[in-house]
Amino acid sequence: MKKITVIFFFFLSLSYALLAQNYSGNSWSEAKAQGKGSITLAYVETPGFVYKDAADKTTGICIDIMNDFVTYIKDEKKVLLDVKMVGDGTNFKGMYDKVKNSSNGVFGLGNITITEERKKEIKFSPPFITNFAILITQAGVPTLAKLEDLPTTFGKLTAYTAKGTLNEKRINELKKNYFPDMKITLVATSHDTFDKITSDPNAFAYLDVAFYLEAIKQRKSVKRHPVGDKAAEQFGFIMPTNSDWYPVMDEFFKAKGGYMNSAQYKNILTKHLGLTGLKLLQSIK
Repeated sequence: MKKITVIFFFFLSLSYALLAQNYSGNSWSEAKAQGKGSITLAYVETPGFVYKDAADKTTGICIDIMNDFVTYIKDEKKVLLDVKMVGDGTNFKGMYDKVKNSSNGVFGLGNITITEERKKEIKFSPPFITNFAILITQAGVPTLAKLEDLPTTFGKLTAYTAKGTLNEKRINELKKNYFPDMKITLVATSHDTFDKITSDPNAFAYLDVAFYLEAIKQRKSVKRHPVGDKAAEQFGFIMPTNSDWYPVMDEFFKAKGGYMNSAQYKNILTKHLGLTGLKLLQSIK
């Protein structure tokens, strides 16, 4: 009996420890009532969206938009927000799960695609960008004319993909529909996928447009295969299901004719993706 009791308290303590690792922040109702509050930002590093600049400062499209949101709350709602960044930004699934299991004023930032499946377990902000997912190889690989040619054109290549991402699902769909004998290697993060693509001439992958632009910026020998493009998906910030921040965030995105129609927003995209990236995103039908 004593042994069972010890084991029970061990697992109880472990459960509390795991819960303590989750994030928290003030609810909007608390912050509004007090005129101040704190929010917590978790993130996954993604070129252009959340990344470290030359001074090792975390910046990017997501950071600038959240800064504008905090300013909006201060100017329009007279509420001062303290912002805390958490996590190391290395793993999408780790960040996603932490936000999902957290509470109140916690937001997840990065290249997070809005899907109906994910809406069952987290809340999304309004979309802040429309994304391309690009089928990419090194430049020496012949251009893929049609997806049915995958077994011949990519026959000797290995697919790399980050576990738990939408791009993993895309690769699995290619395998199922066009290339049953496809070799797939799972890696921990999209950055690992990027490293494989830029170093291995026999690699291919789906990567979000920001990674493709980063490869071009670094003058890497890469090729986009347009027949494989997956467009018209949208990115959003994520929140725990018990968050009450969505209405005021929705108000921010709709204010003054729409945030995504503003010059400020377009300047942010140009700043972090460059004119080439902006034009590529604007070409999405």
